[in-house]
Amino acid sequence: MDFSTLVLLPGMTTFAISVTVRPEVSQPGAPDYVARGVFSSGPIDVQMQDGTTFSDQQTTLGIRLREWTVPPVNGDRITPTEGEAAGTTFWVADSSLDGQGGMTITLRKTDPPE
Repeated sequence: MDFSTLVLLPGMTTFAISVTVRPEVSQPGAPDYVARGVFSSGPIDVQMQDGTTFSDQQTTLGIRLREWTVPPVNGDRITPTEGEAAGTTFWVADSSLDGQGGMTITLRKTDPPE
């Protein structure tokens, strides 16, 4: 079964937003380009060792790998161009393959550690 075509493609067509990608790490020197993905952002609570709770925001972009010539890597910049986060630049903090032709990219607003 071609999960990417049968499931991810219709999902992207329905739910994806446009983003601008600045491939600073994955393709140094390459120009920014337009892509798409399913943007999600919501609160997350993390239990700390001392028993306190740290509240944060978990922001992700789900992508269909067939639509990206070079997938983004940690340190690349992504700016949604539509939706609630339009104009906000995020950096790629982490990514994970789903084994079905997609990837979930974890985004952060703060500057990446050097």
